[in-house]
Amino acid sequence: MAPPSARRPTIMDVAERAGVSKSLVSLVLRDSPRVSDERRQRVLKAVEEMGFELNLAARSLATRDSGTIGVLVSDMHNPWAFDVADAARTVLEEAGHTVLFSAVTAAGRGVDQSILQAFRDLRVAGLLVVGTVPDKAPFSRAVSGGAVVFAGGGPDYIDTADIVRSDDALGMSMVVEHLIAQGHENIVHLGGLGGSVGRERVDGYSAAMEEHGLARYIRVVDADFFQESGYVAAQRALGSRSTHQRPTALACINDLAAFGAMTAADERGVEIAVTGYDNIALGAMPRLGLTTVDPDSSTIGVTGAKTLLERIHGEGSGFVHHSVTPHLVVRKSSLLGL
Repeated sequence: MAPPSARRPTIMDVAERAGVSKSLVSLVLRDSPRVSDERRQRVLKAVEEMGFELNLAARSLATRDSGTIGVLVSDMHNPWAFDVADAARTVLEEAGHTVLFSAVTAAGRGVDQSILQAFRDLRVAGLLVVGTVPDKAPFSRAVSGGAVVFAGGGPDYIDTADIVRSDDALGMSMVVEHLIAQGHENIVHLGGLGGSVGRERVDGYSAAMEEHGLARYIRVVDADFFQESGYVAAQRALGSRSTHQRPTALACINDLAAFGAMTAADERGVEIAVTGYDNIALGAMPRLGLTTVDPDSSTIGVTGAKTLLERIHGEGSGFVHHSVTPHLVVRKSSLLGL
């Protein structure tokens, strides 16, 4: 191992020690399958002996196609976003890219410019943005107009950016159809906030209610994607002293809000049907048994990653909009309340 005071070894130093080319060392460091085991071991031995450390930032400055891709998640509190990001990561890494994850503050609180500056300094080959963000411009600037794909957000940038998203209006209409089939009429939607995704889900709820002649029952109580918001909204929805006016079902904007609504109903001693949206793993626990919409997070992530790779490689023309069809997952939480 090189002493602390020694000059930091370079790829050229490693190549000379191992008796191979600089390009072969790069292939080994990227874990390329094109290198024989014998030469791979020689390079790795030299790396260990010399204490070589790969400087991603320095490497990215040498070329625009750095091999590094940034994945930015708009909401670190929502497991759904990680389901999408994890599916995308597998595709990107199998394509030979290094994937760097980070949060990006959004949903009305602005984009964290320091995070975007870090990716700009690294000269990432592209960005995959997971979730709803208020403005696409900062992300395009972070890659100097290069490859950016928005996955799982709303329809904000259709015709101006590559988007992969679930059909939120359809998903929420599936929820309403299911609840009506269970005999519910007074169905309240907890949602409406959280940008275009929230608005789309309101549209799906309202359209389905009107289609079944239940326009008189349409009521949206403001809530966003957080558990506390669902709790507060449910307290408001259940606050009527009249049993006749009280809803028999709460169709929530997402699973986290639904968990909050369940807590509020339990505290009030009210048995009521509750549904969510996103199909996060926690909702499948028998204790919760949450009926929800599965937006097909895996397909969103995989398609988003493949779309980004196509853009990085200069394939395709014009912006694309991939709409992913959701499906309903029925569990015990919606079989209550009547």
